[in-house]
Amino acid sequence: MNLTREIMVNNSVKLAQFKLAQHRVQGTRSKLNIFEVAQLLDAIRTAEQMKSAPSNSIFHSISMN
Repeated sequence: MNLTREIMVNNSVKLAQFKLAQHRVQGTRSKLNIFEVAQLLDAIRTAEQMKSAPSNSIFHSISMN
């Protein structure tokens, strides 16, 4: 389950980075508006925070005593 989520996050980050790179290349001819660019940047930052945050599990606090 976590592996699938991680793959999805990686794919969305790669897609956002690709769109931003295309936006940079196209310059003023880009079809993205400022809000779409901000949304892509937020997606990248959120994914980075998710990767750095420890993975919480429901079994984390259970000990085998």
